[in-house]
Amino acid sequence: MSRSCRSLWPRADIELVKESFPGAEYPAKITTMQAGGSIGDVMWSALGGALIQYHYGQNIILPINDLVQSQGVDLSQWYKGCLDAITIDGNLLGLPFKSHPGIAAVYYNESAIEEVGGKVPTADWTHEDQLALAKALIKKEGDRIVRFGYLPNTSWKGFVTLIRSFGGELLSEDRTKFQLNSPEGQAAAQWLYDLYHVHQVAPKPDQITGTGGDATNQMWAAGALGMYQGGSSVANLGSTIADKFKWMVVGNAKGPSGVGGSDFEVDAFTITKASKNPEKAFEWLKELANQKSGKQLGIIGGTIGGRPDVYGDPDLLKINYRQVFKGLMDNAQASRITANWRQGEAETALGQLTQPLWTGEAKPDKAFLDGVTAQIQAIMDKPKA
Repeated sequence: MSRSCRSLWPRADIELVKESFPGAEYPAKITTMQAGGSIGDVMWSALGGALIQYHYGQNIILPINDLVQSQGVDLSQWYKGCLDAITIDGNLLGLPFKSHPGIAAVYYNESAIEEVGGKVPTADWTHEDQLALAKALIKKEGDRIVRFGYLPNTSWKGFVTLIRSFGGELLSEDRTKFQLNSPEGQAAAQWLYDLYHVHQVAPKPDQITGTGGDATNQMWAAGALGMYQGGSSVANLGSTIADKFKWMVVGNAKGPSGVGGSDFEVDAFTITKASKNPEKAFEWLKELANQKSGKQLGIIGGTIGGRPDVYGDPDLLKINYRQVFKGLMDNAQASRITANWRQGEAETALGQLTQPLWTGEAKPDKAFLDGVTAQIQAIMDKPKA
């Protein structure tokens, strides 16, 4: 969060004071600072977990529509899907600092594919193609699997993209209904269950060999996964992989709907309602969200600015995987956040409630999915956060 730049930005009339907090403490810290009157002028927020909706609902951040209009800012500089995702009731809440197309990609071990005589995935590959490749990539030493074929993402965001590949949506258009027990949701859950228990190409929870919160990342970097579904941040593991194996990324395999599924994910910088200098704060906001800043994120590595001129930057496109993410970003599907903004609560519950599917303690039959759907729906029926 920036409060009021000396060496970072050559504006003599604006001084930047950076304040950083551990991620887990951030929401509570911001609320405390707001209540105590010590919050600054510009702060980070995000679509993830409906954090930006929460900040808006708590009257912490200032809509910037008037500033955009008065300064003649061309909003077409950013992806429309990014802007739409951080607009509530017609109020634009900030400018996209960085963005990515969600859990829209599959990383694959190209060396392993060459080893088994397979063909690398293309942009038009299908679920069936993916399953055949996942089976071929299984590697055993005796009875022990030392390389699994494919590890899908089973989080909320993973379900969002997979259900879209079957032609459905996890949330209804008005964001008030949870739809895991829809025909498309049932098909998605069955597809995932079969990867673990019928085809046995995905490691079950007790077969995860990494440790801690990034255990699956460790498996991918160690070469224990032939394919690994993830977001743009997984590309940062390239430095860990180094020359262990060749890797590349491709969009999600297409399902019956003809798409692999995606959604805009956005981090934004916003102006606080407490700011006494919103016009000057907006100058810093524009700096953080411009092409230069968005490209610098790419030079550092990982997720980049939410702008077509960043995703299409010639220097960044020299990196092969960036070309894939540009295509995904240019065609990303719209984000959907629970209407009552209890997104984080609902995401956590879904992860816990579906865990028995991956361990094999439950099957994705109608009764099970109806039960999960009812419990998530109860969260979504609560008053707005």
